[in-house]
Amino acid sequence: MEERYRNRLTELQFGAGWDKPEPSLWPEPRQDHKVTRWRYSEARQALDEAAEFVSPEQAERRNLICVNPMEGNTYESTRNLVAAYQLVKAGERARSHRHSPSALRLILDAGADAYTVVDGIRVDMAPGDVVLTPSFTWHGHVNEGTADAYWIDFLDIPLVQHLGPMFFEGHPDDYETVEHNDPTSPMRIPTRPALAAVAEADGPRIVEIAAGVMPTIGLHLVDLPAGTQLDPARTTATYLYAVVDGEAEAVIEDGAERLDLERGDILAVPAWYRHTLKSSKGATVLRVSDLPMLEALGLRREATAGPA
Repeated sequence: MEERYRNRLTELQFGAGWDKPEPSLWPEPRQDHKVTRWRYSEARQALDEAAEFVSPEQAERRNLICVNPMEGNTYESTRNLVAAYQLVKAGERARSHRHSPSALRLILDAGADAYTVVDGIRVDMAPGDVVLTPSFTWHGHVNEGTADAYWIDFLDIPLVQHLGPMFFEGHPDDYETVEHNDPTSPMRIPTRPALAAVAEADGPRIVEIAAGVMPTIGLHLVDLPAGTQLDPARTTATYLYAVVDGEAEAVIEDGAERLDLERGDILAVPAWYRHTLKSSKGATVLRVSDLPMLEALGLRREATAGPA
């Protein structure tokens, strides 16, 4: 293209559609985000070290963000989701806030008297629980017990960042007052009873939980009995897997990569990666995805899965 013409277009804030510096369309989803595993054992050690110099008063949350190693990324775990390991030590509390992104947490280790306050309701938490804080609900965390509490946070912050409607507000009293305790709150989902409520099968099971509570985040429990495997379809959805209990193995792109997973580990599987989950001894896995958002927009696409 003639240089003078190109400069003129730049002055007018135009770009020549026939001479784009990089394509705006491509034949199938790019695999720019990487399949990544984060270890709970490593995160727990790092959080314990951070607790020596980072207090709840200093930080809104004492957490470690699971950053996908794609080029130029500094925050997101997958394109639309972020995961983080968090620690609230015995006797601590994390101040209340609310935000437009939806959030949830999978409790890994916690003793008695660890709870989240959601819009004034005390929601107790125990290992294996999934605790929900939908968009713009007040929530803060309290640990009145003697054991430190560790969990994984999952949020759709990257999606909200891309779309733009980001709002955040700290509670005017810093710590929200507990109005009452609700042992049966729908914001708390113990994973074992949720699986027990669905008929067992010879092979793996996928059980949806909290359907419709958060329109941008899909939650499914994956039950992998010993000696079974799950072969999900290649999809435009992005998945974050977290091992609730047991051990599993992820096989990526027909064996190009194999990753072992232990309790508390997280696996990011971005869009359009073929993968298989298998377990020799049995495992329960929480799958967090952006599937509901893609379905609502008509952007869910799948390709036939093949054994890995």
